[in-house]
Amino acid sequence: MGNACSEGILKPKGQMKLQYFPISGRAEPIRLALMLGKFDVVDQRISSTQWEQKYKSQTPFGQVPVLTVNNKKIAQTKAILRFVGKMVKHEGRLLYPTDPLLALKVDEVMDAFDDLWILLGPTFRVADKEQKELARKELFAPEGPATFFVKIFEKMLTESTTGFVVPEAGLTVADLSYFCFLNLIRSGFVEGLAPDLFSGYPKIMEHKERVAKIPAIKEYYECPNKSNPDNSPFYEVFQPGKEAHAWPSSGWEVASLGTLDAAAAAAAAAAV
Repeated sequence: MGNACSEGILKPKGQMKLQYFPISGRAEPIRLALMLGKFDVVDQRISSTQWEQKYKSQTPFGQVPVLTVNNKKIAQTKAILRFVGKMVKHEGRLLYPTDPLLALKVDEVMDAFDDLWILLGPTFRVADKEQKELARKELFAPEGPATFFVKIFEKMLTESTTGFVVPEAGLTVADLSYFCFLNLIRSGFVEGLAPDLFSGYPKIMEHKERVAKIPAIKEYYECPNKSNPDNSPFYEVFQPGKEAHAWPSSGWEVASLGTLDAAAAAAAAAAV
């Protein structure tokens, strides 16, 4: 079970606030890390209208996620993940290792996900639905540029002796990133990519189940009031033994999220 600790840095005083959109997106691994740490956190999920009219101008870089700690706003996904990971332990090990080499390996994996998002992000800006879906399918075709990275992720897990991304470190923020981002891609949210996108990658799917079955994470996703208060149809895949429905192409990204789609695309394309 995760628990907050003060090894290396001081535990934040008082309540924290995480701001992001009502999707998993880049904030989901941060949500899980904070949950494992049992911090007092407000998980504020901002609508597209609220974002443009009120909150965007209040963020450090015009982006979310943003974590408010001790009345200070901290931005950039990986910076927040490392900060939280330095305070939270799972089974006696910090989510972000103190050993410099292990921390480097964790950073390496999280940086690799940026390369994948840089490929996928621009497709959110394609207006024509058929062209958008085709572009995404080409990225994940057998020899597609996105498939190149997926094969590397599969190889890393195949070579792992513990089932975690950085074997010697146990569960880390890199595993949370793997779990959240690959689930998002195949959840049905990214139109044109089917729920069985990674069915040919057994180690990726084993890793998904390994993380989903961690008791605190399993309990979190079984409580939609905490994990999915906006009743998004794309969270089922995060539960153990559950796969995403093959949601029909219904223009969800634009019709349901409005300007949030453009915001999500910008966040996805940015190397944060």
